[in-house]
Amino acid sequence: MYKIDFDSLDEWIKEKSIKRVLIQAPLGLRPQIPLIAKYLKDRNIEAIISTGKCWGACDIAYWEAEAIGADGIIHMGHARFVDYDEMPIFYIECRLADPNPLLEMVDKVSEVIGEGKVVGIGVTIQWVEFLDLFAEKLRERGIRILTGKRSFKTPYKGQIVGCDYTCIWSVNDKIDCSLIIGSRFHGIGASLTTSKPVYVIDPELKKIREVSLEVEELLKCRHAWIEVFRNSRRIGVLIGVKPGQRKIHTAYRMKKILEESGKEVDLLTVDELNVDQLDNLPYEGYVNTACPRLSIEDQMKFRTPLLLPSEALIACGKFKWENTIYSSRYLIS
Repeated sequence: MYKIDFDSLDEWIKEKSIKRVLIQAPLGLRPQIPLIAKYLKDRNIEAIISTGKCWGACDIAYWEAEAIGADGIIHMGHARFVDYDEMPIFYIECRLADPNPLLEMVDKVSEVIGEGKVVGIGVTIQWVEFLDLFAEKLRERGIRILTGKRSFKTPYKGQIVGCDYTCIWSVNDKIDCSLIIGSRFHGIGASLTTSKPVYVIDPELKKIREVSLEVEELLKCRHAWIEVFRNSRRIGVLIGVKPGQRKIHTAYRMKKILEESGKEVDLLTVDELNVDQLDNLPYEGYVNTACPRLSIEDQMKFRTPLLLPSEALIACGKFKWENTIYSSRYLIS
């Protein structure tokens, strides 16, 4: 069960004079949409539901909302991090209402990690409400918990998203390991960008796992793709057009560096990345300046390298592999 602040939603509707609204949610939260839609209908607000993909707060469906003449968007499952809104947005963060699935993991976590360890902790938005309570239970078992800094992408204490682990990065030199409350996806991102062991807790599955070995294998594959890219001549640099993924300056910077390294380079726009888009283009490799996790999770779908900017800089001799992996610069463009 998720918490939904209907009082704040009412205030937003009145303040923004909302008559028609687009509801946007990631796949896992779409079963909650009818509840929101009925609530709006009972208040004579026309609710239209987006069936498009929704990857995060970087992926607000402005174009869809404008196309249907919506007055605003209700975005579910994420906290705001885009630094401007093209139209009124109401964020339903969908925080979980029951802490027990997480608290039931305390004994297992303390057994796996061990007394006396210093642990950095990061949580997805759904569990952020219970971070302090969970941390206190671990402290009672002799584990020292550190929560680091926030960022514009992660406005809450201890919060993480797939491309930003500032709360872990900022304490990495003070901890023995990291504890991620979320999913394998978030654990992989943390482990790629920190030098300490990373444990992932999935309270719903009641499991804790360490992901370092999996990440070692992943990095071997990434290194191999860098070598393929190094020997490629014709390169496409991808510019994301989603609101929170538009790194145009990064794309132009990468184009300049690659051309100085002897590559032939074109700039390409991308919204939803799929195999047909890239495999039918005449490029031997790509640099992805959109969502960095596309390069990590989706590379296996493509026959050509889909490198992060940091990986392309390694291929060009600007960065060193050993100084880039297991650090925040690996994901940050």
